[in-house]
Amino acid sequence: MADNKDLEDIAKNSTDDFYELLGVDVLAEESEIKRQYRKTSVKYHPDKNPDNKDAADQFILLGIARDILIDPTLKGEYDRQRQRRKERELEKERLGGQRRKMVEELEKAEREGVQNLKRRREEATELERKIARLAEEGRKQREEYQARLQKQRQDEELKAQVDRSVKVRFRREGEAATWDKDIMTSIFERYGQIDTVVMGSDKKVKVPGEKHRRLEAAVTVVYERLDSAHAAVLGGKRDYPFLESVAWASKESEAKSDLKGKFSAPSTPLGTPQPSKTFKASFGIGKGLGAAPGRPQFANLAELEAYTLKRCKDVDERRRMQKEQAA
Repeated sequence: MADNKDLEDIAKNSTDDFYELLGVDVLAEESEIKRQYRKTSVKYHPDKNPDNKDAADQFILLGIARDILIDPTLKGEYDRQRQRRKERELEKERLGGQRRKMVEELEKAEREGVQNLKRRREEATELERKIARLAEEGRKQREEYQARLQKQRQDEELKAQVDRSVKVRFRREGEAATWDKDIMTSIFERYGQIDTVVMGSDKKVKVPGEKHRRLEAAVTVVYERLDSAHAAVLGGKRDYPFLESVAWASKESEAKSDLKGKFSAPSTPLGTPQPSKTFKASFGIGKGLGAAPGRPQFANLAELEAYTLKRCKDVDERRRMQKEQAA
């Protein structure tokens, strides 16, 4: 059955005569109304009229009439509207034909106006829903586009980082057994500004002709500029012969590099040691190891690093002066 709000709307607007429908008097008590409802509803019950849609509608209307007439508030509202309708009918009967027709046309226009107003409101509501739906779709599309753009930038940055990466390998022997990120940075920053240094896991590598495997370290050096990485690849092994290899971290970077001939590795500082059997002997580190005539001797690795940095600065200064003279 309908709720109170629906019953209130029906009580105000229904043109059906509920008293006549139930066969009761206007002053009938609640018990009389219910008794007449039970009696009348049997006639229109859907089970007895399975193929009669009008009977089913009439059965529902009987229930609505009962609920309104047994509720004092709803009954009072229904009686007031019913009385007004009767008064209007009497008034129209007193009017002449022409005037009565005019009133009917005005009432029809009023009803159509109300219907048009409802329709316009529904159309406006539907338009608002459509605008909100389009706005939500646009927001989702913008978020998806921004996500794709961010991923594309991340992929490009990652690719550029890989292109600027250099893979360095060396044996974990002698002084090199304790080399860490700081030492690798000090060695390779001579070729340009370093973004980061990543120390990989040491691996045991089998060497042809040797019985035992040797421990080899792998380090990735990422430069901020591609030409710095290129200079490290060209000059790293030459400047530091004790390293096993200095190569591009990516084969694609090696294939795409077109900087050969445009950039060159820094020139080897004067006094840079030449290849020898051990790192210590090569650079004259430690007492009693000796060094080749004319080469400096170093007491430890810290002195070697300081010396290397000083020579790099000297090389950079010579390059700057050469550029100024050429300009």
